[in-house]
Amino acid sequence: MAITQAMTTSFKAQLLLAVHDFRPSADTGADVFKLALYTSAATLDANTTTYSASNEASGSNYTAGGLALTNTGVTATNINANTGTGFCDFSDLTFPNVSVTARGALIYNTTPSANSNANTTLTNASVAVLDFGADKTSTDGDFTIIFPTNDASNAIIRIA
Repeated sequence: MAITQAMTTSFKAQLLLAVHDFRPSADTGADVFKLALYTSAATLDANTTTYSASNEASGSNYTAGGLALTNTGVTATNINANTGTGFCDFSDLTFPNVSVTARGALIYNTTPSANSNANTTLTNASVAVLDFGADKTSTDGDFTIIFPTNDASNAIIRIA
């Protein structure tokens, strides 16, 4: 079993089919993205296509399926140059007052747009796998996911 950090392959294809809407969370019609925590027994990598409860972390005050993310919207740099990067990010996420151990996480879309050409499962479609590098534990405290700086070099989702 292993968790390997990656933007999932199915997500890359679904972007080209307009399946994911990354408008800021406050916008009407924006998709709802969630983050679920996983144990070291999970197998998550670029081939992960959907959210699964298999080997999801569990513990007091942790809810299966994780929590909703706040999408900060899409930005682009160097729009008129050949070196542009499109990127989006999420606000840091805190699981409050939990007792949980996690090795990684899955970002997934609970409301992907239907597209008959997608030829993939559009229920809880995967976006990205996060590898924490080691087990991280919270005991009756906050478990916080701190996302990187929201810029062209660091944002959690970047297309260059």
